[in-house]
Amino acid sequence: MHKLALAAAAAIAAFSAPAIAATQNWNVTEENTSGVKHGQGTWAVTIDGEKLNGSASLQLDNGNPLTYSLEGTIKDGVYTVKLDKRSDDKKGCVWTGHARTATAAGKSTGYFGDLVCDGGAKLILRAIGM
Repeated sequence: MHKLALAAAAAIAAFSAPAIAATQNWNVTEENTSGVKHGQGTWAVTIDGEKLNGSASLQLDNGNPLTYSLEGTIKDGVYTVKLDKRSDDKKGCVWTGHARTATAAGKSTGYFGDLVCDGGAKLILRAIGM
């Protein structure tokens, strides 16, 4: 009887505990709207349900480093991510992206979307998980 109670308690605890979100590394490229690379590097991303957060470390095309923090949501396959504390002083930057499905099997080949900042600055951001 005690074994049954312990097994039931363990099962309830396992299913009611929140999932542990693991950090993923994504290769990221920022381009201007004409397709010229602005910078590339990595995002360290943690996804927990519909929430996403992390940090970015890129190198700009002029050789300078670019860092920022990430915070956003995923809803209906659309990623809305605020890129805060950018070291290049761009303010109010938000990336709206979605998974790209380009393989015959319908698998995602990465993420793609527009990055818009205050003052009208617009970039294209491409990302792929490593």
